[in-house]
Amino acid sequence: MKHDHGNDGLTMPAAVAHRGRDLFDRSHEGEERGDGHQHHHDHHHHQSAVDAPDPQDGLVAVVGGSAMAAGEATAVTGFVENIAENMGRYSIAMGEAVFQASAYSSEPGGAAAAASTFLDVSGADFIFERETDGAKQGLHDASARAELDYFSIDIHGWSPPHGPIVIELDQSFGHHQPFGHDPSYGNFAQVIAMAEAHGANTLSATLTSALTVENQFSFVHGMAMVAL
Repeated sequence: MKHDHGNDGLTMPAAVAHRGRDLFDRSHEGEERGDGHQHHHDHHHHQSAVDAPDPQDGLVAVVGGSAMAAGEATAVTGFVENIAENMGRYSIAMGEAVFQASAYSSEPGGAAAAASTFLDVSGADFIFERETDGAKQGLHDASARAELDYFSIDIHGWSPPHGPIVIELDQSFGHHQPFGHDPSYGNFAQVIAMAEAHGANTLSATLTSALTVENQFSFVHGMAMVAL
């Protein structure tokens, strides 16, 4: 089951406020930053990677997104979290992706911003999803935000007769806060991705990238995969 969401300008894949995240250890994360100087810090958490499950036989979920800003001053951020656990008679996977972008240009119409998120889940019987996105364009500034939350359940030994049941939650549910940062100067990019899978024969992985070009551009992309 694949979903792509975003506002105009980005078709590439890139955060969630799920309530059960404190149940799990968050010691595995990948982070990359760009602020004129490039920093890279990735951790990939693998459990029994040699015996990784066949995607056709288990629950596999990938969530992520991207954000881009163009202008003299730009700021983009991304946050991705994905967690899965085998509960015995059923398995669950849940996560979020939040990507934001903002830009400023002294030239009228010279600023641009875009953000998008995506979700791809296979092997789940129920998928609950909430996604929001938006963009603003001004004479000298632009901003964009995309956010996606999901929760999925795979009941072992049972499948819905007509395929996975997908439930879209009310888009107005959850956060009600302004999106985008105010880039006063410079070009900034930061993305964090975390993935955890708990159980036998599991796999988790993250991928992040960040890029800045002085006085011109900022970009981030991040994704997290879990498999049971």
